[in-house]
Amino acid sequence: MHTASDLASPDGWLNLGAGWLFTSIRDAVIVADAASGRIELWNPAATRLLGFEANEVVGLPLAELIQDVQATEDWATARTGDPPRGTLELFARGKSGPEVWVELTLSPLTSPVDGHTYVLAVVRDISERRVADEEHLDRVRRLILHEESAADHRRLEVLAETSRLLDASLDYAATLQKVADVAVRTMADWCIVHLLEDDGSIRWLALAHGDPAKEAVARELQERYPTTDAVARVLRTGASELYGDEAGGDANDPGEGASELRESARVARARDAKHLRMLREMDSRAVMIVPLVARGRMLGAISLISTLPGRTYDAYDLATAEELARRCGQAIDNARLHQEAQAAVKARDRFVSIASHELRTPIARVKGYAEMVLAAHTDGDLTDEMLERSLRRIDHASDRLATLVRDLLDVSRISSGNVPNLRLRTVDLTELVREVVGRYQEQLSGTGHLLLDIVGAPRTVSADPDRIEQVFTNLLDNAVKYSPDAAELKVRIQAKARGILVEVQDHGIGLPPGTVERIFEPFSRATNAEQLQISGMGLGLFICRNIVEQHHGRIWARSAGEGTGTVISVWLPERSVAQTKVIAAAA
Repeated sequence: MHTASDLASPDGWLNLGAGWLFTSIRDAVIVADAASGRIELWNPAATRLLGFEANEVVGLPLAELIQDVQATEDWATARTGDPPRGTLELFARGKSGPEVWVELTLSPLTSPVDGHTYVLAVVRDISERRVADEEHLDRVRRLILHEESAADHRRLEVLAETSRLLDASLDYAATLQKVADVAVRTMADWCIVHLLEDDGSIRWLALAHGDPAKEAVARELQERYPTTDAVARVLRTGASELYGDEAGGDANDPGEGASELRESARVARARDAKHLRMLREMDSRAVMIVPLVARGRMLGAISLISTLPGRTYDAYDLATAEELARRCGQAIDNARLHQEAQAAVKARDRFVSIASHELRTPIARVKGYAEMVLAAHTDGDLTDEMLERSLRRIDHASDRLATLVRDLLDVSRISSGNVPNLRLRTVDLTELVREVVGRYQEQLSGTGHLLLDIVGAPRTVSADPDRIEQVFTNLLDNAVKYSPDAAELKVRIQAKARGILVEVQDHGIGLPPGTVERIFEPFSRATNAEQLQISGMGLGLFICRNIVEQHHGRIWARSAGEGTGTVISVWLPERSVAQTKVIAAAA
């Protein structure tokens, strides 16, 4: 093995010229035995760096001066003769005491004489650089904290003003417009709020833009070219979507295209020249779309759009937008609940008024005819004909009163979930309908016509005959009540889709648009029936629907409009199908 003096001698194999190792190199250079890690050479720059003379450290393990160096992967790599992995940052022990933060490069060194392996360490003092780096990082941290503090302040301002606006009114349409205005002042260049309607359609409710001229363009864009693919996707998935300037998105269809292809994407998306001009004028860049949700129900979405080139929304912005949407969703839900409560109160008051009138009429008839009979009896003028006629009318009024009370009790049970059990049995539906129609044919004799059309052979259902009779009695009552005198009514019964379809058709007042579903709601009637002051509490069809659905059937209405008549259809499953459904429900 070579000694340190051999290695440094003029004839030593490390000697590449006079003073090359100890004088010419400004960095500290240390050569250590690869196997033992002991220091073999120590140049003057190493003395200046750490304070030790060569004779003080030669023979010592390098790890005593540079902590953990022999435990690094770089040391293992240098020992095997592989090229350097890079640089290391470690602490070195100085003679005067303080540790020095150094950067090392470890390289393999092999003796050409006997092939012995050494590790050459080039050591640099990076203490000042590290201090400068730490100072820079500290400045960056302070800047970030300042920006975050300012952002937090802005976020709190946005949310606080939003909450104030939302708490101030239950008119959510006007309030959301004010929220859009706040968003434009603080978070976006323009904002649009879409709502999801009960029928699944999407409509925009509020829109604001920082530039009044462009706001007019944005409104026209929504009216003329409604494209809500991205909004529909958010409403479908319930997940927010965020697009940066590189996405080339625009408010009508954010997320389409890319920055370098923005113009070609607009051209492809535009429906005509005016549409293209409007898309160019809006020039939307960064976009956030967040859902409006309350109590697990999807209500709509808010889109926040920036037109600043290079601007991107980050996760912090998205969190603010989502909190904004959450508060708006709660406000919409609260407003709708308030409206529903008001509607319920109005419906209750209306029901009390109608019920009082409907109940008073048969009671007045009973009392009137009873008083008339008593007066005639007292005066000795009571004849058998008068007595029979009066008793029949009292009986009819009593039946009407009993029907009203039964309907009220049915609605009470349905509302409380205490629906009476069906007494199911095999029923010849054709014969049941025939019997009900027969009663009304006698009633209408001379004033109208009621036709019964039976298509195909009689069929049976598994049903509660009293309840099903109640359904068809109610439907024929309505058909007679809402039809002019001498009108023709028709009942048709036929097999349909593994069941039996019964249709009750009249040529009466018909249904206005938008009421074919509403007439099956409790206390709800068509507007033209109310305008014509036709008596009724709006309970019959609601009860019919519940009875039919209990039998696993369907009931629906159709009408071409006012004055065109109405068809009410009832479908009940055949006996075998109904039994299967009842068994499955019981299981």
